[in-house]
Order: sequence, then structure tokens, then C-alpha cells
Amino acid sequence: MRYLNSRYPRDKMSIPEPNSDQAKIKEVQKQFIAEWGRMSSAWGINRTMAQIHALLFITGRTYSMDEIIEQLQISRGNASMNLHDLMDWGIVRRTRKPGERKDHYYSETDPWQMFARVVRERKRREVDPTEKAIEECLLTLPNTHSEEEKILRERLEGLREVFGIVDVIYDQVFKTDETFYQTLKLFGRKD
Repeated sequence: MRYLNSRYPRDKMSIPEPNSDQAKIKEVQKQFIAEWGRMSSAWGINRTMAQIHALLFITGRTYSMDEIIEQLQISRGNASMNLHDLMDWGIVRRTRKPGERKDHYYSETDPWQMFARVVRERKRREVDPTEKAIEECLLTLPNTHSEEEKILRERLEGLREVFGIVDVIYDQVFKTDETFYQTLKLFGRKD
């Protein structure tokens, strides 16, 4: 470790000042990780899962599980479970460095691609099962011609129509990477 600070005469010993720009970068990374976790938990996504993703995304480097645990101060089980979920979502990948036995993890780097994958996964996990449940409700609803049945049928059919529109928009925009990037070009995004 270098103890002489080049800003001071050689006869004065001091501990070097931390690089203030590097400290600011680390602080911004921490701020982003905290905010990503807060925002994601407001959307019903596990805070730790979001923070792991934020760490991998914002730093742009690979991390071993031990490094993630150390950086975020989380348990091994929590890290393992959330990394598995992030890989299921398709926004984090696992790799091995040549000659090492440890797995390392990295995030999708394109924010647009990441967004499209999250939308696809949320639709698969949340919208599709709800749409299927609405269909099943309509199929099992008896035709009693009562006011109660009429209101229920109208509301369920209205929801089915809304979900149908969501499906059309999804198919036109998010279904494939190609449709997504074509849509982005319509809004002026250049590749």
C-alpha cells in the first residue's frame, strides 16, 4: 500500500484519499440497487431478486454467488433461490470462467431486451392464467336469465374483451424479439 500522498511533500506521511470519483460511482450503484429493489417490490417482485438483478445489470460484470452474497449481505439460500428465478425469467445467465469451478452470473445488458423479457414472463405468469380463469368462469356459468347471472356474464365478457385486446397488443409488440424491435423503430429507436 502506498502511504505517501503525491499532493503532500515527501516528508509528510498520510493515508491516500479514496478516489472520490470511484466512491461516487459506488454510491450511485448502491442507490440504483436500493431503488430497483423498492420499485420492483411495489410491482410484486421479490426485493432481493430485484436487487441481485440490479447489481448484475448496473455494474456490467459477472459475479460469483459468494460475491453477490457479500455485496448485498444476503443468505446463500436467498441468493441461490433468486438467481434461479432470474434465470427462469431469462434476464440473468450463468457462466463459468475458464479453469474455475464456480458459477458466475451476469445480466442481460440491453434494457429494452430486459424489459421485453420481463413483459413476456409477467404475461405468462399473471395474465395468461387469469385469462384462462375468466374463460372457465364463463363456460361454467349457468344460463339462469337472472339479473345476477346477467351482471356476472356482462362483467366477465367485458374482462375477456380487455384481455383479448392485451393479447393482440402483446402479439403485435412483445411476442418475439423481431416484433419488439420493429415496434421500437416506429418510435424512433435506431439500432
